[in-house]
Amino acid sequence: MRWRFYLHLGLWSALFVVLIWISAPIVGSAVMENRVGPAETNRSIDSYLSVLTKVDRASDKFSDAFQGLGKEGRLIIFTRDGNPQSEFLGMIMAYISWPREVQLIKVPGDTVDKELVDIKPGMVAGVLFCSVNPPPWLENRVKLGSRIILVPVTRASP
Repeated sequence: MRWRFYLHLGLWSALFVVLIWISAPIVGSAVMENRVGPAETNRSIDSYLSVLTKVDRASDKFSDAFQGLGKEGRLIIFTRDGNPQSEFLGMIMAYISWPREVQLIKVPGDTVDKELVDIKPGMVAGVLFCSVNPPPWLENRVKLGSRIILVPVTRASP
């Protein structure tokens, strides 16, 4: 019985030595090249946004713009129906604007005049257009990237 214990201990010790032998060069080279460090938040999202909007570190910049809308009200995001890039961009923007409530609206064309009529301004903090042209009468436009326009909704004071 005792010999099984020693065999078991020897097997696991050998496996541990093999693990260290194989992983040491990989970990050692990463440490020497200084590739070990804190994880960058939203790094994968920034890669997508860089391609779609031509803005570097866009998640930080867009997040700051959303915080400028205040804490109350939801964000309405218009995307073009049938355009996967527009819809993907809208979903990424919804993710970045968390914890704000978001409503995604897919529009069939490149304008949104009819859809804007149904929006109640008191419940909305801002309107975001992803690859959709905002109506010309909307003021206070903030261009966030090559395909994104944010329009903050100003609240009337009581």
